[in-house]
Amino acid sequence: MISRNSCASFLLFGNVASILLLVHVAFVLPKSISSLALHAPAPTAAAAACQRQRMVSIVTGASGFVGREVVHALRRDAATSSSGAPDCKDEVLCLVRGRRVDEETRYWDSVSRRDAHDCAIRVMPYEMCDGGQTLANALEYAYGGSSSSSDSDDAATSSTKCCVYHVASVFGPTDDHRQTALDNVRGTEEVVKTMSKYAPNIKLVLTSSMAAVRATNQPPKNGRWYTPDDWNTMSQLGTNWGSSYQWSKTQSERRAWELCQQYNVPLTVLCPSFVFGPPSDGVMSNSYSLSLVGQWIRGESEVQSRLCVDVRDAALAHVRAGTSDAANGKRYILSSEARLSSLDVGKALAEIVENSGIGDASRIRCDTLFDGGAIKIGEREVEASELLEKDLGVVCRPTEETMRDMAKTMLL
Repeated sequence: MISRNSCASFLLFGNVASILLLVHVAFVLPKSISSLALHAPAPTAAAAACQRQRMVSIVTGASGFVGREVVHALRRDAATSSSGAPDCKDEVLCLVRGRRVDEETRYWDSVSRRDAHDCAIRVMPYEMCDGGQTLANALEYAYGGSSSSSDSDDAATSSTKCCVYHVASVFGPTDDHRQTALDNVRGTEEVVKTMSKYAPNIKLVLTSSMAAVRATNQPPKNGRWYTPDDWNTMSQLGTNWGSSYQWSKTQSERRAWELCQQYNVPLTVLCPSFVFGPPSDGVMSNSYSLSLVGQWIRGESEVQSRLCVDVRDAALAHVRAGTSDAANGKRYILSSEARLSSLDVGKALAEIVENSGIGDASRIRCDTLFDGGAIKIGEREVEASELLEKDLGVVCRPTEETMRDMAKTMLL
């Protein structure tokens, strides 16, 4: 039998023990845990570096004059922004016609051997009007098979940031220019609808055109020069291939704005004027721009005065638009602000021909009859520079520089 005094002693001892235990938990145990934390293995370098999102850029029409330059610009951008961690290495998916896949793969393999960048390039087949299937294949690859509508999408979509640069469209005379124009519009619609599966964890940068801003001889809305608020209201489908093309660019852009709003896909639109300039790697293509300047240099056609933008500046603007949230929902004219006269363009080309010793500069002749149309040559034609520099950090180089560099690449 336990006495009353024994019980009191037991209770007192128990209370003291409890207090000591609480003191140990409060002061000693945290120090032990802290010590364990200090000696725990540190995260691997790759894991630490991969705190940034992996960037996958998808470029349609990647084998074209503008599309290929956009890929080059994306590689250069990845070299300056990538962490170097294999698990979050940026990647560019070049979407080209099925028959061009092998050729384009060899091209980028060659470029990578000469100029290694911390950005993977993968060439995949793309058809503009296939119901979105080839683009869907590329998106599934980009997101590792997940979409924002699935239950298991969180890891894939949160670790991957994707931007689609829709550059592809058909430009030039075709057997049925009306159907070609309709296909251009349908292609854009399919791009947005296919991307909608991943919205809003994806972005679209659409390559529109000055053709969507104004038609030939269409006066600007403000009576002075064209701004991003101007739209082509005059070009008609079926009149001729030029008019059909201008109509297709206008209608494609309008549908992109409508569908992106409907499906909650972030959109930035770039409206380049005529694109000239040297390819980054000096490799010639069957681009209309290169063909046209070749004719001018050889004296096969008259040098023309064109409102234009350098392909290098156009490509940089695409990359900046794709990586800037501030550009979402905006439309940019991508161009020099005034035309250079055909005589000045001809002079820049002749200078390179003479210095190279290749060709005959005296054969270069210029169209001096065209005065510029609705806005005369030399006058401000578009409002572009301030917004491009403020939002995208892009300053378009002078047309003379573009023409000289283009001629050097073609002749030397």
